[in-house]
Amino acid sequence: MPRRKKRPRRRTTNVAARRPEVVANQVFVGVPWKAVRSRYEKTIEKMRKRSPLSFVIVGRDDRQDAEDLLAVIKDRVLSSSYAIFDATGGNPNVSLEYGYAEAVDLPRILYLSTHGAARSGARDAPIIADLAGKRRNQYKQQATLSKLLNEFSAKHAYTVRFERFMASTFRRAGKGKKKRARALALKVIHSIDGSLQVRRADIVQQLQADVSRYSAADIDEMIKRLHRAKLIRSQQGPYARVQIA
Repeated sequence: MPRRKKRPRRRTTNVAARRPEVVANQVFVGVPWKAVRSRYEKTIEKMRKRSPLSFVIVGRDDRQDAEDLLAVIKDRVLSSSYAIFDATGGNPNVSLEYGYAEAVDLPRILYLSTHGAARSGARDAPIIADLAGKRRNQYKQQATLSKLLNEFSAKHAYTVRFERFMASTFRRAGKGKKKRARALALKVIHSIDGSLQVRRADIVQQLQADVSRYSAADIDEMIKRLHRAKLIRSQQGPYARVQIA
């Protein structure tokens, strides 16, 4: 009898296997590029000194073609713990990002600028149909946006855990020591921004060069404390790596 030809096996796609690990303190930020993005960048830069959250804006500065950029956006959305979208000007890219975040069921919030210059600078509709029925937080000036982002940060689960760690670990420390410890803890956490893992040795070297002149012993001790508090995960040994927990 003639042998039956074997049918080619179907390739199964395991979406879960490709899904990146969620970074507990990472927040995806989808914003229009004209008139709005700079406001977020200024506010986010200032927040690094008081908030443990890593706000991620993906866009043209990444110098990728449209297909690669979309892949980066998807990866950042999937690996984020929350997302903020600014619907000012009805930007279609923000609508696309919002739709993807909604499809993967990522917790999200909408902001909208009511400032005349921000709205008039956009050529799109005041707010696109996909987002028109969504509840949004409005702001007019930079100060109001800063207040919204700080309120958001204060309620985020990672921030709550961080503040609990600071209160319990340094409750008996003096004001000056508390301030220095907080600054160092935030710098350790932010040294991992944008990366899944960072070499522990690189973090120590980077912070030793900081203007605050931290010693290697102080940095190592803070890494250990953050690890015990489960805010970061730190390996042991000469090739140890550190990541957000």
